[in-house]
Amino acid sequence: MINAFKAGLLVAVAGSALVWASDASAQAPVAPPAGGFYMADGSRTADYQAALASWREDAQFSIDYSKAYLGLEHAYALGLTGKGLTVGVNDAGVYMDHPLFGGAGKIKGLNTVVSDDYGNNGRINPRRGWEGHGTHVAGTIGGGRMEGELMFGNAFGANIYSATTNFAAGDFLWFRDVYINGDIVSTPQANIIDLAATGEVRIINNSWGSSNSLPFNASEALVRQTFGPRSNYGDFYKPVLDNDVLVVFSTGNGGGAHAGIDAAAPMFDPRLRSNWLSVANYTGALTPSPSTSFCGQTATWCVAGPGHQIISAVPGFDFDFNAIVAMYRPADYISLYTPTTVAALQNAAVNRFLGTLNAYLNAKFAAEAAGLPFDEAAARRRVAEDAVAITLISGGRMGDPDGFTSQLASLLTSAGNMAILTPAFSSDVLTQANALLMQRLESLITYTGPGYAAYTGTSMAAPNISGFAALLMEHFPEYDTALISDILVSSSLDLDAPGVDLRSGWGAPQMEVALKGPTALRDVRDVDVRVGTVDVWSNDIGDARDRYSAEVLASFPDDIGGIVKKGGGELILTGNNDYTGATRVEGGLLTVNGSLINSTSTVAELGMLGGLGRLADVVVEKGGVLSPGDTANPFGTLTIANDLLFKDGSYLWIRSSVNGAQHSRVAVEGATTLEGGEVILKADQGEWNLRTRMNILQSAGGVTGAFAGAKSDLAFLKPILTYDANTVKLTLVRNDVTIASVGTTPNTKAVGGALDVMTASIIPDAPAGRNTALEDAILDGSFDNVRGALNSLTGEVHATLAGVATGDSRFIRDAMLTRGRNGTTEAVDGRGVAVWASGVFGSGRQDNGELAGFRSETSGYLAGVEKTLNGRSHIGVAVGESQSEIRANRLSSTGEVKTQHIGVYGAASLGAFDFRLGGAWMDSRTRTDRTASLNRFNEQLTGRYDGEAWQAYGEVSWRKPVMGSTVLEPYLNYTRVEYDADVVERGGDAALSGDVSQTSDLLTAGLRTETYLAGGNGRPALSAVGHLAWTEDLSGDGPVFNAAFSDGPVFRVEGADLNSGALQAGLGFNIEANKSTNIEVGYSGVFNDDYKDHRLTGRVSFRF
Repeated sequence: MINAFKAGLLVAVAGSALVWASDASAQAPVAPPAGGFYMADGSRTADYQAALASWREDAQFSIDYSKAYLGLEHAYALGLTGKGLTVGVNDAGVYMDHPLFGGAGKIKGLNTVVSDDYGNNGRINPRRGWEGHGTHVAGTIGGGRMEGELMFGNAFGANIYSATTNFAAGDFLWFRDVYINGDIVSTPQANIIDLAATGEVRIINNSWGSSNSLPFNASEALVRQTFGPRSNYGDFYKPVLDNDVLVVFSTGNGGGAHAGIDAAAPMFDPRLRSNWLSVANYTGALTPSPSTSFCGQTATWCVAGPGHQIISAVPGFDFDFNAIVAMYRPADYISLYTPTTVAALQNAAVNRFLGTLNAYLNAKFAAEAAGLPFDEAAARRRVAEDAVAITLISGGRMGDPDGFTSQLASLLTSAGNMAILTPAFSSDVLTQANALLMQRLESLITYTGPGYAAYTGTSMAAPNISGFAALLMEHFPEYDTALISDILVSSSLDLDAPGVDLRSGWGAPQMEVALKGPTALRDVRDVDVRVGTVDVWSNDIGDARDRYSAEVLASFPDDIGGIVKKGGGELILTGNNDYTGATRVEGGLLTVNGSLINSTSTVAELGMLGGLGRLADVVVEKGGVLSPGDTANPFGTLTIANDLLFKDGSYLWIRSSVNGAQHSRVAVEGATTLEGGEVILKADQGEWNLRTRMNILQSAGGVTGAFAGAKSDLAFLKPILTYDANTVKLTLVRNDVTIASVGTTPNTKAVGGALDVMTASIIPDAPAGRNTALEDAILDGSFDNVRGALNSLTGEVHATLAGVATGDSRFIRDAMLTRGRNGTTEAVDGRGVAVWASGVFGSGRQDNGELAGFRSETSGYLAGVEKTLNGRSHIGVAVGESQSEIRANRLSSTGEVKTQHIGVYGAASLGAFDFRLGGAWMDSRTRTDRTASLNRFNEQLTGRYDGEAWQAYGEVSWRKPVMGSTVLEPYLNYTRVEYDADVVERGGDAALSGDVSQTSDLLTAGLRTETYLAGGNGRPALSAVGHLAWTEDLSGDGPVFNAAFSDGPVFRVEGADLNSGALQAGLGFNIEANKSTNIEVGYSGVFNDDYKDHRLTGRVSFRF
């Protein structure tokens, strides 16, 4: 029958020795998490030892020996709490109102096929409010860390998923209903499947099992013979495998017996070995607790956990043991009062009840033989009374009121016993025993709310290990259960006989060791490290079988380890590893900085193998990369003790400083075979010399074959390979890639073409005295670097400023046109002379896929005077100054152009038609600053030069009054603008010189409107003026900079034509304050596909 393993306080604490993995001073430095190590009080520190000490001194941490035994302070100092993990607790139900389980989502229950009368949804049997076993287990695993409470769980940040184990309902009625009446319920094994199938749990703790009489050192054959008939699992546990769950079982409280059948399940389904742990109970003195069952044939998946007087959460109650002693005198039950161990008490209780049953049978058979009447009802009542007495005495000694009901009830309900006793007898006795027990307990128990208690047993050892596993899973979140299990068991401190033995298995797990990866592997394990993550394994890793004692090795001779590196992250091995299974890299980077001397390493497609350590044989398959060196020392040497093979399509990645002063390499002590593959040179940026040579591979056993070729990220230098008997050398020469081909725009292609001519002239030897710093920087650059740098070399800012200067010509032109229109209108009044002044402020923005974008700001002022020639015409002159500034980030350039303007204009009216003519000359002073940069080449270049421009325009318009107060004026304008400047830069080899020019033939068609809004007749008049027009540049050319470096050819750089294909719009208001004064304010804008310009203007005029 199935019994719950529950043990009470029968033995004293067997010492207080704590387990430390090693002297802290001998350990490699531990990298702190971001923000520093975690202190027990929540503060952070850079001092690792101080953090550890704070946890060891914490009252909750040290409430018993369990956390120190496991070294959990090493996890807590890193901030590990089990957060994000959910642990299944398959047990007697949990008292969920305990404060350790407070908080949203901390605990939930699984609904099973059982009546709620017996406990369901993860809660305890409502008839057994004192049941503390499941609560104690759950608290040990994941009880929250709260101020004012007595303790916290090992993985106090984890959540709990509780399932009430049906057999652990614990009362007599359960056995009657299930095993006699045949009620259909979930089994505890079924709970494992149901919890696993939720997909929410990574660990399921099982502090229960079946008792057995096998000695711990029973042979494998005997264990299989004993357990085999009940262990035909088939695919029963497949959900555990499908959901990759770790199942943890207590070995049992058999006092030296073999681990129970459920803990031994992997013997009968070997697929479970990597997902199963069995746990024995050891004291703080590193000795077995007297009650523990040992690992036996489960040794290779068994550890020794702390389970002796473990303090954890329970529902609080007072149990009046003195009343029990008074009720059941020791003299009458001496066999139950004298045992000093759990195992002895269990045996005494079972033997006492067997005696009671045999007495009943003997009395009945004797009466029948003598032909005497037999009082069956009274006899059954006596059996029930003795069952209650045994339960209360034994349970009272353990602090568990009905802790032996399941053992006694199992004797009544076993098939063999019921064949003798009859089901009717067993059912009646169980019913009476339950009623009497409930009656007695009413006077013996007082409930006190949430509490704590110390329990002993493997039931307490298992949850300590489950909490340990949760912390480990948080630390290595990508690892599967098989690898987590190997790390956990192999971290253990050896106990009992040397090596993995039949008593304590691997020994006592140590968190300090486990956080540094496995020390042994039982099989070839997948190691999944996600992109952006770097895991470091600093332990020496061997084959698990090398750790096995002789009796364990006999059953598991093939447990050899290996790894398959997966995922896009990096795994670093720093230990001296001697496992003999395969090493395969299928993703990301495996860095070996220690040794890997007994395993053949294969680098598959998408995998990379590197480091500074020593390997055995290495095979690089198609798509695989061998990359000597590591992050800290990218120019190091990777040593291969045996042979090296590069297959077709493989890669050798070499990293080099400038000119090969330092570079990575491969040293092969055996033979090297090259079946193709390619060498990739990752070169530091700097000033490389042609003919740089590097010895990238040295092979003592000779080099056979050749690589298919070599590549480099240097844009214009290529590596070539040469071979001799024992070496492969790499030499850099000029390639046939043109610099122009790297450019992505017409301007960058143009400057690239000029640089092609310049670099060609320095190969093979530059002329004496010539400075080739720019050319060298180009040749040394990577494609991406050169592509980005070409923008800074074009000098496009000069063409851009020419376009801005040409665009600024509209400043004086618009003012003269406005005066031409207003002057004609005002002349009707017969006033002969007018003076005016105007100002402008605006900003622009250019965005173009092929030309660099820029931002501009413009301001300026003008003043003018004009004279009426007759009633219908006038002439005028205007002078002023404007300033525009631009910033082009893509060009690493800024510029400023200041322009003086002088112009003449005139206008005449003929009927409804107006004619306007004008011209202006502009003198510009231009200043530029730009940075030419490529790797170490960096120059600050300045330009200071003058430019000239002139323009002439003619316009005709037709004025048409409509709706009384509005005048429409369609117009047509032609303007020619010419700009020219000689550019001279200073500052270094990238300085440019040349001429920049633009000629525009602008044709504009548009409509102006003026609407009188208010006033007149001697009062101030207000009118609104608007315009909308379209401008095309008939010449079709934007600004052009014919540029050249000091020793290079001329190349053409184009700028944006800001006026072509542009919509012009404006709105303003004109206030005629009196007969002689006008004030105008307004907005005007220019809009084309790439350029937007917005300006505010103000103007005042006086007539005399």
